[in-house]
Amino acid sequence: MKSILSFILLLSICLETLNAKTLKKITLQLSWFDQFQFAGYYIAKEKGFYEDLGLDVEIKPFNFGVNVPSAVDEGKADFGIGRETLILDRAKGKKIVALYALFQATPLILIAKEDSKINKIEDFVNKKIMTTSDDSSEVSIKAMISSKKVKIEQLNFIKHTHNIDDLINNKTDIISAYISKSPYDLDKKGIFYKIFDPKDYGFDMYSDLLFTSEDMLENNFDVVMAFKKASLKGWTYAYSNIDETVDLIFQKYNSQNISKEALSYEGNELKKLSYYNTKVLGEIKSEKLQRIYDLYNVMGLIPNKIDTKKFVEYDNDNNKVFLTKEEKLYLKDNHHFKICVIPNIKPYSYFENNDFKGFISDYFKIIEEKIGIEFEVIKRDSFKDSLSAFKNKQCDIHTALTKTEDRLKFANFTKSHVNIPFILISKQDFPFIESLSTLKNKKIGIMSSYNISKKLKEKYPNIEFIDVKSLDEGIKKVTNKQLDGHIDLLYTSLYKLYENNNTKLKVSNKLDIDVDLAVAVRNDNEKLFEIINKAVNDIDEKRIDELLKSWVNVEYKKNTDYTLLWIILALAGIIFLALLYRQKILNKMNISLNKIVKEKTEELVKINSNLEQRIKEEVEENLRKDMLLQRQAKMASMGEMLENIAHQWRQPLSVISTGASGIRIKKEINDLDDKFLFDTLESIINSSTYLSQTIDDFRYFFKPDKEKRRFCIKDCFEKSLNILSSKFNNKNIKIIKNINKFDVLGHQSELIQVFINILNNAKDALEQSQYEKKLIFVDILKLENKILIKIKDNAGGIDLKPLDKIFEPYFTTKHKSQGTGIGLYMVDQIISKHMNGLIEVSNIKYTYEQAKYKGALFTITLYDE
Repeated sequence: MKSILSFILLLSICLETLNAKTLKKITLQLSWFDQFQFAGYYIAKEKGFYEDLGLDVEIKPFNFGVNVPSAVDEGKADFGIGRETLILDRAKGKKIVALYALFQATPLILIAKEDSKINKIEDFVNKKIMTTSDDSSEVSIKAMISSKKVKIEQLNFIKHTHNIDDLINNKTDIISAYISKSPYDLDKKGIFYKIFDPKDYGFDMYSDLLFTSEDMLENNFDVVMAFKKASLKGWTYAYSNIDETVDLIFQKYNSQNISKEALSYEGNELKKLSYYNTKVLGEIKSEKLQRIYDLYNVMGLIPNKIDTKKFVEYDNDNNKVFLTKEEKLYLKDNHHFKICVIPNIKPYSYFENNDFKGFISDYFKIIEEKIGIEFEVIKRDSFKDSLSAFKNKQCDIHTALTKTEDRLKFANFTKSHVNIPFILISKQDFPFIESLSTLKNKKIGIMSSYNISKKLKEKYPNIEFIDVKSLDEGIKKVTNKQLDGHIDLLYTSLYKLYENNNTKLKVSNKLDIDVDLAVAVRNDNEKLFEIINKAVNDIDEKRIDELLKSWVNVEYKKNTDYTLLWIILALAGIIFLALLYRQKILNKMNISLNKIVKEKTEELVKINSNLEQRIKEEVEENLRKDMLLQRQAKMASMGEMLENIAHQWRQPLSVISTGASGIRIKKEINDLDDKFLFDTLESIINSSTYLSQTIDDFRYFFKPDKEKRRFCIKDCFEKSLNILSSKFNNKNIKIIKNINKFDVLGHQSELIQVFINILNNAKDALEQSQYEKKLIFVDILKLENKILIKIKDNAGGIDLKPLDKIFEPYFTTKHKSQGTGIGLYMVDQIISKHMNGLIEVSNIKYTYEQAKYKGALFTITLYDE
């Protein structure tokens, strides 16, 4: 027995040793103590991103006295993280090379207390500035100070204690700090402060550059590129899953005992810096790097001139998967493989004129690019035949299979590349259902080839499941009432319904069942599976989502109803005729007018009520993440607009109705004089003119704006404000404007929608505000090639961590009866995708007319083309 145990132990040790040999051991030297600043590297290690590319990474903790550039240059660490000052180290002879810049603008700032009376750079003279030698050496700080003609010699630098209390207790006037940490600490202590941020002065320098040595790059190029790729993948995951990342750091990488709230704040602030003026994580632009170098050179800090292009490794082969030598040798002799595909689930996988198309077709083109091989598609008429061909080794790979116990006998599976929910298709008069369990004695169609067919029949014995050969057969039988419903794949069904413009059927529910499709490789070819698996793991979720959306995008069109506009125009015509025909026509007009006003008011209330109910029902639908989101958002916006129309029209319609009634009564009692008649008609005409102007204002919202045009941004804001003016006046909300008049290229109607959404949210918040004065400040300025729009209120701020959650679809801080959660999501979509810009939100404290306020600040940056 002992000998058997010893043998097992020895075998286990040998296997671990063999596994360890397959991974390349490398080291990363941190530049500071554990915090979110290094989250991407923690994630890449914990999630196995490094291991997937053959790396065993040791993350070396920071200690005072560690010189990171020297450690990498001397080979004590393979990789390091450094600031923009790495250019100085390169100029001083250290053979280091940057791989990417995580932060597009430095997080390093200077902070002073608000009561210190330090309001501008010029106030720094003769003040104590607590900073490290590295902080004071950064060109971003030096350039910011020098730009205001303040000499470094005029400043009193003192040694940094890394204790924020020294600023609070006036041991220093100014302190250098990271924007991702110290502002949070001061807010928690209730201290008001002033930030001096280099990027606000035009000095947005790179920071937290990942770098290595020239020797490492020359002798281990594949390792360097693999480490770079896995690290960026780690950062992408960390920024997309901040809460999960915070939990990991808090539990495992928390030598400073930082709270979860502080780590979350840091993560959200650093994410802004990583994507500042770019959508490419880690981007280094040669012209920007040259500008940093030139600034150092102008200041006399470059001892020896260097070529900045040689300081950065700009790899152009970043889409390739990093393979081992054995895998490369295998592909050298084997680069052509046969694949079996599902032939008839459009838009995922289908044939058109014998060409393989769909999401999975494009997905495999990406795999081809990543590993440099060719795929030959083996066409079969049905899924059953396709699976049989794969099982009988007529093809090497199946592009999309569900992993089951039976299939594991002949195939290895990668991770799922697409998850497809199932839906129930029914006639229009069939009720919406919460679950299949609510259906009894119903005939429901399902394709017998689906893996879930057998499970559903066992789970729901009260339902009569009918096998069908195809989706077309299922739809046909539901249309002809041979079936009560048909269960099939979500987008395949939607694609079929909308492609054929089938208005007789609907989706009764998205079911709580789905299918995960993965790539399957014959299990007699382990080498091919390892290569395909690497390629699949290397395709990030964002790219998959974009690919899927490109195939499942269904356009919803809704015609604009101009009935109400024509009614108003007709009303104006009737009033004009009344002026010509006096009393005879006036009597008829009054009767018609009263009737129309009554009918249209009732119709408007009914439309508004029904619209709100429809929005509520649609928002509560389980198809939240489907392609109906655009449609719901537009409907919600139309509901808000109709409510505003009703609000705007109530008073002028009342004036018209009252005036008409007055004329009729005076006529009946023979007391109608010309002065009263003309004065009343003048009032009616003015009210009608106001209604016509209101129509013009609202037309900017409803009118499609497909092409970008230049328009005056000040006029655009005024149109938005006119729509809401009566609401703001009723609530005693004061709008304080500082708007320059200039033109911008974009979509005016969509920008009006943005303004209306933000102003409406501010109004709702101010109604609950504790301040007696209710204020909204609007600043619109143009700075070189970008436009800055700032809208802030004094409603107390947004009680939410993280703040940028408010831009997520269906997230709302209001009661469900008041908000759908898609307004600010659409604002974010409009600004980022249609207006070439960026929207951010923050809580701020400020002083106005000697009173201190706190509120939410929405900052929109538009880049004028």
